[in-house]
Amino acid sequence: MLTGLKEHSMSVDRLTTKPIKGAAAASAVSKAFLAAACVGVLFWAIFNDRLIATPGLEWLPRIKLRMEFNSISFMLLFVPCTVALYALSRGTRIANWVLALASLQLGLLCTFKYAGWLSGEFNGLFATLGLGIAITQIALPLPPGISFYTFHTISYTADIYQRKFKPTGAFVDYVTFVSFFPQLIAGPIARASELLPQVAARRPAVSPEQCERAFTLIAWGLFKKTCIADNLGLIVSQTGAALQQSNTDGLGYIYMYTFAAQIYCDFSAYTDIARGLAKLFGLELTRNFLTPYLSKSPSDFWQRWHISLSRWLRDYLYIPLGGNHRGRLITLRNLAITMFLGGLWHGAGVGFIVWGLYHGLLLILYRLLPVDRLLQDRFGRLGSLLAIVLMFNLVCVGWIFFRATSAEILPLFSSLAALPSLAQHGMLLWGLTLFGIPLVVTELLAYRRNVEFVDLLDGLSWPARAVLYVTLFYGILFFAARSQNEFIYFQF
Repeated sequence: MLTGLKEHSMSVDRLTTKPIKGAAAASAVSKAFLAAACVGVLFWAIFNDRLIATPGLEWLPRIKLRMEFNSISFMLLFVPCTVALYALSRGTRIANWVLALASLQLGLLCTFKYAGWLSGEFNGLFATLGLGIAITQIALPLPPGISFYTFHTISYTADIYQRKFKPTGAFVDYVTFVSFFPQLIAGPIARASELLPQVAARRPAVSPEQCERAFTLIAWGLFKKTCIADNLGLIVSQTGAALQQSNTDGLGYIYMYTFAAQIYCDFSAYTDIARGLAKLFGLELTRNFLTPYLSKSPSDFWQRWHISLSRWLRDYLYIPLGGNHRGRLITLRNLAITMFLGGLWHGAGVGFIVWGLYHGLLLILYRLLPVDRLLQDRFGRLGSLLAIVLMFNLVCVGWIFFRATSAEILPLFSSLAALPSLAQHGMLLWGLTLFGIPLVVTELLAYRRNVEFVDLLDGLSWPARAVLYVTLFYGILFFAARSQNEFIYFQF
């Protein structure tokens, strides 16, 4: 009888293991098919023009990847560097080679991002000096996300070199970390120690609660981008055009306040969408903003604005330069260098460099004279409010350098001598008020809890969340800007 039971149990085991093996085989086949399809689409996109020009293949759809994902230079330079960096980082005796390869990638970033701008600037300088020298204008296609991609690889290399992090995961995990698509174009900048273990680990299926949280982040991000940021962008452009009129009094105020709201909503919207998409994969991306315009000092601002970049600059630039441990003068020098390079990272242009140096100057001034503490000690809670208002206006002045063209900067600063006229610029003021009020209200509500506004939505009852989702949907439907507007940080 016992023998019969054993034979029966063995036959049951065979029956139960066969479907499991069959499911695993089906999963492997589907993965292989999808991988082959992705590779096929990639090469189709790269050689699309040649394929369509081939007789008999005119029927193929035309594909043009606007952001140069089909950059041959990117495929031939950065992809081999990625493979080599992964291979070298697995060893322990070739740290210098790892650093050399990371330096090569940083050099490639500088070449792709700044070579064209520098060649144009040098040609202009030589023409001004009458030297009769001309440099061939360099025009290289800028691969998308090149800055964030390079920062990821550098942080990975530096952490391993300093023994802060050990290489983990397979090659596919490393490539996924470096090129994770939701945050590749505009951040947040991921740390290997934070994201790579999540990628390498076996994750459970995404729960309905996680899906709802992801949907909330994506919906809120889309609303901020299409309804607030894009509409404010139209006002910024109209304000710049109004500088050609005879009465420009106060236009600088409209310009800097509107762009301050635009770039914040635009950038934070991308971060919200990226975090929401990552949640659908069971991954958590770092927070990148925390009510930055309610900061009391420059250091407080950079702990709330583009937090992942601030951490990166602190850990891989400011601290290696010496941080604040080598005396006051060295500390001030390190602040200036860090912010100069932070401004240059944002783009090839004098305006970005001036913007970075401007924020470096603010950090130095507040380090020498802590205005926020003086105001709070003198006036208490009113002093805190005054410190916030002062810092907000200082940040907004800096946005003029960031956004305006060289021809607009002087008229904009000249217009700050007077307040804007309601009779002359009423429509611009009305637009700023209409699209700025939702931002002001949500930021004040979030600031009281020291969170982002989207975090407050988790505490709402399901009827309140349902009303909110419907409001966001119809807000996007009726108030979204009707023009195509890329995210501002796509260019960086």
